[in-house]
This record gives sequence, C-alpha cells and structure tokens, in this order.
Amino acid sequence: MVGINKEITKSITKGGKRVITKYKKYERIMSHTARRSFCTNAYLAGLDSIDIMAISGHKTEKSFLKYIKVTKQEIALRIAKHPFFN
Repeated sequence: MVGINKEITKSITKGGKRVITKYKKYERIMSHTARRSFCTNAYLAGLDSIDIMAISGHKTEKSFLKYIKVTKQEIALRIAKHPFFN
C-alpha cells in the first residue's frame, strides 16, 4: 500500500557457509526500525544526544552513538550548521 515492496537481501554466515535470504522490504520493518529512525533523525536535526537518550532509553552515549545510523558526512554537515561555527 505504501510502496515498500522492493526486494532486499540479507547475508549472514552460518556454520562457515554464507546464507543469503531475500525479503520484501516491508517484511523487515519492525517497531525497532521506528526507534532507530527516530534517534537518527532527531540527532541529525540537532537535538542533543542526552535528550534523545532520555526518550529512547539508552543508558550511555557510547551505546547511543553506535546505535544511530549516521555517516561521517552527515556528522560534518550537522557540525557545520551548529551556531558555534556560524
């Protein structure tokens, strides 16, 4: 209905053999997907990590920063937009 029917593949190594499984994208979207997306989008929007962690329940900033999906380029753009540098 929302157009996320694209086929995706997941590759893991199981017992020394590579196993590739194909899914429809909508089959892999869970509530956890929304949590991670929220954390990543809030971080990129400029919210402080500590504030996002209060909502998401992360206990340490180290675990939080591993959790979000942010590229080095996205981090650089976020820093460049900060009032401190303008």
